[in-house]
Amino acid sequence: MKWSLCGMMMLLSVQAWAHGPTPQKTDESIQVNASADAVWKRVSSPCSLAQWHPQVTACEPVNDTQQKLTLKNGKQLMQEIDEVSAADMTVSYRLFGDIDLEALPVSSLNGKIKVAADGSNAKVTWSARYYRAFTGNEPPAGQDDESAKNAVDAFVKAGLQGLKEGRQNAAANSQGWRQKLCASLRPLFKRMGSSLCA
Repeated sequence: MKWSLCGMMMLLSVQAWAHGPTPQKTDESIQVNASADAVWKRVSSPCSLAQWHPQVTACEPVNDTQQKLTLKNGKQLMQEIDEVSAADMTVSYRLFGDIDLEALPVSSLNGKIKVAADGSNAKVTWSARYYRAFTGNEPPAGQDDESAKNAVDAFVKAGLQGLKEGRQNAAANSQGWRQKLCASLRPLFKRMGSSLCA
């Protein structure tokens, strides 16, 4: 009986070792000293990350739902907006294409940013679900679960802090740039019944 139990434990260990990467998650929130409506307007504006996220220096719309983000280190991420819900004040998105590991060391990522009223202020919650960059066993340094979590945690926390501080990124703050973005994404918001960029 003891040998049988030992054998089963060894089998379970082998199965656990042979298992690929486990899903990772980041859940962060912050209070912003502004109304929920004002914060939602910032979060839901087209390519808005380039306006308030300190690690994002530019955002270029690819089509109605896809955007190319340029980070402070010069690396780029391709992001697709899956849903913008004005009723729930929620933006859902995901990364797609070949993800540059120097931008974020993940193989896939789905995220959601939600704004909610918190008295006269706003509470912003940012959640992300993702897998490490290396999808096999024994990941190399920088492509493991810890590296993925550290990088995504840092990206999310920096973005929330940018919102809290009312950050206005100079490179993305010109009226002409906003008009260009709005012209590109206006059909999408119109289909969703949103008055953004009207």
